[in-house]
Amino acid sequence: KEAKSLPSAFQAGLQETGKQLKEVSGKIQEVGGNVTEAGKTLTAGVTAPIVAVAGASVAAWNEVDTAMDTVVKKTGASGEALEDMQQRAKNIAESIPTDFQTAADAVGEVNTRFGLTGDALEELSGKFVKFAELNETDVSNSVDKVQAAMAAWNVPAEDAGKVLDLFNKAGQDTGISVDKLSDLLKANKTALDEAGLSMSDSAMFLANLDKNGIDAGTALTGLKKALQNATKDGKTSKQALDELQQKMGKGSEKADAYAAAVEIFGSKAGPAIADACREGRLSFEELGTSM
Repeated sequence: KEAKSLPSAFQAGLQETGKQLKEVSGKIQEVGGNVTEAGKTLTAGVTAPIVAVAGASVAAWNEVDTAMDTVVKKTGASGEALEDMQQRAKNIAESIPTDFQTAADAVGEVNTRFGLTGDALEELSGKFVKFAELNETDVSNSVDKVQAAMAAWNVPAEDAGKVLDLFNKAGQDTGISVDKLSDLLKANKTALDEAGLSMSDSAMFLANLDKNGIDAGTALTGLKKALQNATKDGKTSKQALDELQQKMGKGSEKADAYAAAVEIFGSKAGPAIADACREGRLSFEELGTSM
């Protein structure tokens, strides 16, 4: 009897088990759907941002690491000296709206070209970063060119900030590239020096020549000759410059101005210089302001 009832009991048990499994299966599917949706939400709202932040963090770390390597390459420093320069670059990048690479380039180049360290290095490097940003130049290139011009004119490192101000002023007044101005000051130093012009006078004079399309070499040759003749006659450089302005300035007749300019500066540059003087775009009187 018991043997005959086993199949039916077993069958009933299977049916009950099947029913329970179906219910469980439905719940699993329901939960599974919720988990899937939750997974999608987590992926979009949490996982992806975490991955993005992690990726940005790695990229930022790589940027800083590469920038710090630049300080090593440019200076060859090591130990505490290197650590200090790297910290100086970080300070600049965090205090001035610039990237770590630009800050590191400035620190490395200023240390190499000017031999500065510590606070002086950080201060001048920061000025060059601002200078390059203002004039849209490469900071390493600007450091090199400005230092070369300063060396030609025997200007000490502590006056570098003043030189940057001078170049900014010349660039804003005339539109000349500050890198080009540095090159002109270096290339024409001998002629400018022989004409008795200071670095500041020379910078503004060269910038104005460039603005008016006048070749610096030709103009300087004529100016040097005029000043030498004035000296022979017992006149000072300032007196000679004032006379030049009177001959070619606003009060002069055009024909007379042209004749005087051609005599001094030649037939090619003379007329252009005379026009610039008569129209107030170029002034020889201003050259004596800081002599």
